[in-house]
Amino acid sequence: MPDTSNYTLELPAELANRGIHPKFHVSKLRPHVANDEILFPNRRLADPYDWGTPDDAEWIVDEIIGHEWNGNRIRFHVKWNLGDTTWEPRSHCDELEALDRYLEYHGVSAVESLPRKAKSGKRR
Repeated sequence: MPDTSNYTLELPAELANRGIHPKFHVSKLRPHVANDEILFPNRRLADPYDWGTPDDAEWIVDEIIGHEWNGNRIRFHVKWNLGDTTWEPRSHCDELEALDRYLEYHGVSAVESLPRKAKSGKRR
């Protein structure tokens, strides 16, 4: 009986460089079965991981969808044009048109006037 139900894998450099953690629960692991070229010629599968967006893709802010205060500091929930969302500090958002639209949505003219509790629900 193994001491743990987790396994640490030796990941390819591409995965390790992207911050993929090498430890996986046994329920998430499956044996790799290579293609049989005699039975299925020219059916090589694409690499098992495809990150979709190239590293040099330009990320543009689509909109700010929320905010939260921590004492006197604020951070904004940013929706990017490629679909991801991240929490960004004010310093990353100060010059964005999306921030101007967000302030207008809340009916204020300055970040300091934003409510301490953000409106619930997604903006449209």
